[in-house]
Amino acid sequence: MVSGGLKRQLGFWDSIAINIGIVIGVGIFRVPSEVAKYVHSPEWMITAWILGGLISLTGVLCYAELSSLFPRSGGTYVFLREAYGPQIGFLFGWMEFSVLRAGSLAGVAYVFSAYLKNFISIGPGTEKAIAISAIAAFTLLNICGLHYGTRVQNVLSVLKVLTLLGISFAIFFFKRDGLDLPAAQSEAPATHWWYLAPALIPVLWGYGGWNESTFMSGEFKDTQRALPLSLVMSIAIITGLYVLINLAYLSVLSPQAMLQTESIASDIFKALFGTPGLLLISAAVLISASGALNSCILTGARIPYAVGQDSVRLAWLGHVHARLETPVRAFLMNGVWAILLVLWGNFEELLFFTGFAKWLFFMLAGASVFILRRKHPEKQNFQLPGYPFVPIFFTGFALTLFITTIVSEPRAAMFGAFLLLLGFPVYRFFHRD
Repeated sequence: MVSGGLKRQLGFWDSIAINIGIVIGVGIFRVPSEVAKYVHSPEWMITAWILGGLISLTGVLCYAELSSLFPRSGGTYVFLREAYGPQIGFLFGWMEFSVLRAGSLAGVAYVFSAYLKNFISIGPGTEKAIAISAIAAFTLLNICGLHYGTRVQNVLSVLKVLTLLGISFAIFFFKRDGLDLPAAQSEAPATHWWYLAPALIPVLWGYGGWNESTFMSGEFKDTQRALPLSLVMSIAIITGLYVLINLAYLSVLSPQAMLQTESIASDIFKALFGTPGLLLISAAVLISASGALNSCILTGARIPYAVGQDSVRLAWLGHVHARLETPVRAFLMNGVWAILLVLWGNFEELLFFTGFAKWLFFMLAGASVFILRRKHPEKQNFQLPGYPFVPIFFTGFALTLFITTIVSEPRAAMFGAFLLLLGFPVYRFFHRD
């Protein structure tokens, strides 16, 4: 079968590898310190990570139904287009391309470059060159064929899982008294259940990307059963790994002590194994960064590709290379833009200003479950369990975080809204008669 020129050749484990590759990035090596700012006991910290997994699961179930209803490449772009019209779908594509996707690529590439310095001598001013080379290399890999990108992703995701398991069990097995680790500087204050709300913001950042494989729905062989099941399985595996490694951290550091370090895993492994421990953690971060880079490039090209399929003036983006069978132009556009952001070097600010857009589009995607069920009652597709409570909860939670972002950072939200609204004249320009 062919969907818009892209062949259906992905399976169950490909989806799991893609989601694990992009969700488990470098955040788990420092996010627990951010969580410890709000919850001050091991029990509450583990509760926050479990809740993050359950909240993500509600989103996964919504996306499982939507991707089986519209098994086309583009994911959220397709769902929003079908539910609300082409303008809203285009706005999502505009924000993903202009800032969110390329900015994430640039950020992970910088992390890759920074940790590579622990293994090879890198002169001053060459970090950008390495970051650009990493983006270019993974872009070229995925241009050469889907099977290359997915095979590399499968290997990197397996290594990533084994790495987190290895880190966790090494801490449990080799921990001992008298380790040179940060100590709590004050007694832990009481933790109340309402502290979980702000703690969930960094936790959910750590779970970000659980919907990535749906951007490639048009290339999966089985979107009725295998793709939805793989989404659920992915979040279950990720939640289990996150809980396990946080239990390992907490076995040697209290939440208050975590506040004294931004690199929990590095500090623990340095205390356990000395300099070799730092190299082991650096290798783990490089594996995670590589998997995140490859996943982000692999799925990200499907968004401009899907936009190109719907626009006469952008049709060149929807072109699939006859021999390579990949959207080469979409890959190149994403790669070049990410490289420009690396050269500019100020992409973090743009990501900060537009973070609220993520929750806006998640809210619209959750609500689209109701709209699309009503629009297409005749379609036979995966039916998410817990309807209507699951999509109501996910939509309401996304709305809450959307409002919270605006209230807490109004200037940032205004700038993000400006970028979002800028997408309307861009849409008019490319879709004018």
